[in-house]
Amino acid sequence: MTESIDIQKWLDYFKYDINQAASEFCELTPEEIAVIAESLGDIYFSDIILRLETDRAADLLRNLPEDLSEKILRKLPSDRAGYLREILSYAPQTAGALMAKEVLAVPFESTIGAAIRYLQTLPEDKKGKVSYIYVVDHNQRLMGVIQVRDLIFYASDRLVKEILKSPVVQVETGMSQLDVARLLQRHHYLGLPVVNEEQKLVGVISADTALKVFENEAIDDLAKMVGTSTEEFRTGSIGTVIFSRLPWLSINIVSGLLCAYITGLFHKDFKTLATFFLFVPVVLGLSESAGVQGATIIVRNIAMGRVSLKHLRSIFIREAFVGICTGFSCGAFVGSVAYLWRGDYLLGIALGVSMAVAIIISASIGPLLPILFKRFKIDPAMASGPLVLAICDLQTLAIYFSISSAIVRF
Repeated sequence: MTESIDIQKWLDYFKYDINQAASEFCELTPEEIAVIAESLGDIYFSDIILRLETDRAADLLRNLPEDLSEKILRKLPSDRAGYLREILSYAPQTAGALMAKEVLAVPFESTIGAAIRYLQTLPEDKKGKVSYIYVVDHNQRLMGVIQVRDLIFYASDRLVKEILKSPVVQVETGMSQLDVARLLQRHHYLGLPVVNEEQKLVGVISADTALKVFENEAIDDLAKMVGTSTEEFRTGSIGTVIFSRLPWLSINIVSGLLCAYITGLFHKDFKTLATFFLFVPVVLGLSESAGVQGATIIVRNIAMGRVSLKHLRSIFIREAFVGICTGFSCGAFVGSVAYLWRGDYLLGIALGVSMAVAIIISASIGPLLPILFKRFKIDPAMASGPLVLAICDLQTLAIYFSISSAIVRF
């Protein structure tokens, strides 16, 4: 798979669109990255790192082989290497690991004229990207923010501190990247300043960077919902794919064996056993759908930051009510079909009642499971895939055969 990599294509790509090339390079599999890195070498990537902004440069270094990253850092100017080592020192998934060091800041006592002259010193390719200028005191503590457009409305001798906006919406280096992205989404800012524990300005996170966090979170949730991991999207290794899927498939194996055991408990109770088995796929399918639908709605709301107990409770109540309505509707329809087909009213009642109860319970389990996972600090997305299906299957068969056998015997 890696033998067909076009090295020249990547040479041209980095030459003509370095930012997009770096972003797509990081999406390659580790095997492909290793091949390209070995071909291009540390000197070539050192030049790439120097031309990228620090947030993108740090992301590129994280994806390169560790020994190559260290060689590159040793070749960089000390200030550039120091900035990158600082970003790389923060734990993954934190604001510190996401920030860029290219932050525009002026002293608290500066004048408007001084701020304008500061902007004029920026490289040409940076000037169009400037939206905010942060204001700091002599200890680099964040005091406020001004917008570039504000500079044209005031006299050049006016002090910056007289027009700054404060307090500033800011994030700390240890905040989760998903919380940062939600904060940017809520306020519709183009960027947020990053401060350390001493409230000193250390970097900035752009809205474009935060958008990538949402994309990665969506991919991660999708992977967990279908019973795999995000590594499968970035690897060409068959072994990695197999080992990422087997743990989830084992849940299905265990639930399937338990379902077979539950079915075996009732095999003596039905003279018309074969007839009831004809409807098992229908009952399981509807019950699973009800559970997964509710779980997906809750996971989506949690991902969007709507995690208050009041909000989740209202969604749970809504999903439970929907489950009751759909359960009785589907049960009545399937029960009617069974009666018209077989001419046995007890069969129709048994199917209708058992199916309605099973769907109602699954519709409650689906949204409840991710809420419980969130409560115990487990990723809620894990509750909307094979796990919720397994639980719904088990309770559905138990309910289906228990109620049906009781009605038939009656």
